[in-house]
Amino acid sequence: MRHRDHALDILRIIACIMVVVMHSPIPSAQANGPFLTALSLFTAPCIGLFFMVSGALLLPVNTDYNTFIKRRLSKVVMPTLIWSAVYIGASAYASGDYSKIWHSLLSLPFSPQGSSVLWFMYTLIGLYLLAPILGTWAATASRKELQTVLALWCMTLCYPIIELFATVNETSTGILYYFNGYAGYFLLGYYLKRFPGAVSTRMALPVAIVGVAILYYTRTRGIEIDFYRMFWYLSIFIAAMCVTVWNTVTAICRHLDTKEKDGEGIWLYINRLSDITFGIYLIHILVMRYWLWNLGWIQTIQSYALQTLVVAVVTLAVSAAACALLSLTPLSTAAIAYRPKARCARVSG
Repeated sequence: MRHRDHALDILRIIACIMVVVMHSPIPSAQANGPFLTALSLFTAPCIGLFFMVSGALLLPVNTDYNTFIKRRLSKVVMPTLIWSAVYIGASAYASGDYSKIWHSLLSLPFSPQGSSVLWFMYTLIGLYLLAPILGTWAATASRKELQTVLALWCMTLCYPIIELFATVNETSTGILYYFNGYAGYFLLGYYLKRFPGAVSTRMALPVAIVGVAILYYTRTRGIEIDFYRMFWYLSIFIAAMCVTVWNTVTAICRHLDTKEKDGEGIWLYINRLSDITFGIYLIHILVMRYWLWNLGWIQTIQSYALQTLVVAVVTLAVSAAACALLSLTPLSTAAIAYRPKARCARVSG
């Protein structure tokens, strides 16, 4: 039994915190625009980090296609269905409109329902379906071959910049259509695990800084720019941030005292928190938007930044506590994809 990679645990925790913080601001006419822009920018690496960790853990796939799909889907399909049903019910109750419930239930195999954050689950399932095919090639690909495919993916991340000067075809007839999307992060995580430091921080950090500078310049000069096109998940600037965070965490972990065995000392808490981040992602919107946002003392906090911080901290604490309790019950696997045996040290699966 191999030891688990603690850096991946920490990266998953960081990504989970970013997601919760990103969703914490309460919609308000008095919302602080610059604060929200900065918050969105610096938490945007969350999704890329999640997919990179998944790629590092799962690739290459060492079982046949059907065995892998059965094993992986058994972990994510049931939690997706359960929480979709919960959010569909909660949304209908909050709005008083129950007429669309059946339509939502029938739509479950094809699109996220109940809460927009569940899009992540559908994308993850899609990557699981692709992983055995991608993993078979990745296992035998040379470093240069991996670099070539990742370079083509990075080109698609630059489309928002390129289209300022040229016409870009991003439809299914586009030359790089099949290189676009979140599979690039999946492969990037595997690449950085197989070749640590292959994409240096000295290369990634300047790209991230340029992105921050462009955003600051356009905002201060009143230049109109589509934030969610230029600086969102599938952006070269956010990908550079993901690599910077990844390299920083892995470098720190290399210098930490890791003589303690898995499941002992501080790693006991880090491993356990990492194991329930999946559940925290699924439950945090229910805690935040259907309960916490409606509390009077939360709404009376005058400072928008402080209010957001309080919402994030309380949401994380309550969601983690709820998932920790669920992990002790027979519902742990079905509800939050947590298997008690997952405490055993592993680097994949």
